[in-house]
Amino acid sequence: MNWVDYIIIGIIALSALVGVARGLIREVLSLGTWIAALAIAWLFHQQVAELLSTQLSNPMVRTGVAFMGLVLLVLLVGAILAAVLTTLIDTVGLTGMDRLLGMAFGGARGVVLVAMAVYLVALTPAPSDPAWSQSVLITDFASIGDWLLSLVPPEIEDRLKQI
Repeated sequence: MNWVDYIIIGIIALSALVGVARGLIREVLSLGTWIAALAIAWLFHQQVAELLSTQLSNPMVRTGVAFMGLVLLVLLVGAILAAVLTTLIDTVGLTGMDRLLGMAFGGARGVVLVAMAVYLVALTPAPSDPAWSQSVLITDFASIGDWLLSLVPPEIEDRLKQI
C-alpha cells in the first residue's frame, strides 16, 4: 500500500465518521434536500425570476438570485425537517441505531465519492504516475466507478465519456 491507498482509506473513514456524527436520518435528509433543492430551483427559477423583474433589472442577476433563493429556501425547510425528525428519534431512543446506520451510509457515500474521483482522475495524466499504478485499491475503485457509470442513462453516459 502507498499514499494513494491511505488517502482512499482516509476519505472513506472520514465519510463514515461524518455519518456516525450526523446519523442516518440527517444524512439521508441532507442528500434528499440537496437533490430537491437543485431540482426545484432548476424547474421554477424562471417563474421566480419573472416575479423579481420589478426589483432587479439585470436578467442574469435576477435569474441567479431566483435560483439561489429557491435552493436556500428548500435547504432551510430540509434543515427544519431534519431537526424535528432528529429530536423525534432522540425521544424514541433510536439514536444508537441511527448512528450505526449513519456510519454505514457514510461509508457507502465515501466509496461512491472515491470511485467517482478515481474515474475523473483517470482522465488526467495521473495514471502514468508510479504511485497510481502501484496502488492496491485503485483497480477496485475503477471497477466500482465503471459499474456506477453503467447505472447512468446512456445519453448522460455518452456525455460523460466525451469529457
